[in-house]
Amino acid sequence: MANSQMQGKSYAVPENLISFLGTSVSYENLKMKKTRLSQAKEAKNLEEFKRLGGEEVLKFIENTLKTDRDSIYNTKKVGMDTGRENQFLKTHDKDKSKNPTKVGGLPKINKGDVSRKIMSNKEVYNESFEQEISQMKYLIEYMNNNKKQKL
Repeated sequence: MANSQMQGKSYAVPENLISFLGTSVSYENLKMKKTRLSQAKEAKNLEEFKRLGGEEVLKFIENTLKTDRDSIYNTKKVGMDTGRENQFLKTHDKDKSKNPTKVGGLPKINKGDVSRKIMSNKEVYNESFEQEISQMKYLIEYMNNNKKQKL
């Protein structure tokens, strides 16, 4: 999957790999080189693999792409954790044709990890929801016990 923030970006190449990649290489070229190296390695075509730069070039490309992708992901993740919405989605207009007053039903309490729930304040909501349910159970039990005593 192409990362739109990386498209058109150029990367500097270390001195020892200039003969294989040139002085700078674009994101698109890195992806293409990685694909060719990976295919040659999987096909056990050692001659082609070495001609393209071998393990050293493959590691450089994988590390470069991973570092850049991780930095973009972490920026978006921090934005989500601090309260910004739709960090992983492209900006868009809301669909006005949907009914905004329609009630969606009960929330799913056990879905997602606890850290995510805490960051979005859903865990606090879930705790109060569970507390309300336990109070209702107590009230039902209390009412049932009082009925039995009167009979």
